[in-house]
Amino acid sequence: MLREGGFADIPAGCSIAELMYIRLSGNTPAGESQMLDLKRSPSEPSQSPDDAASEALQKLEALVRRFEDENQPYHALVLPMWRTRYGDYDDLARIKEWSATQGTVEDVS
Repeated sequence: MLREGGFADIPAGCSIAELMYIRLSGNTPAGESQMLDLKRSPSEPSQSPDDAASEALQKLEALVRRFEDENQPYHALVLPMWRTRYGDYDDLARIKEWSATQGTVEDVS
């Protein structure tokens, strides 16, 4: 958003100085920030914030394009490590029902 001119006081095309996670909790403290480590591995040099932002934008655009295909399913659980853990809103997604059928749907007509 910053580099595309999404902020009135910042000209489009500006360079990004740093990237950080900001966690807001509403507790005390109300939040905390943590600078992102842009190293892909210990042996590689850090990626610049501009390069990391460009890569993130490319990946987001690719993901959005995948879901433009009406045949692309919207999986409720993508990562197998979370398949046995249920969240607060999984009942709305009918996770337990789908898990019981192993992802298959029977024709009942």
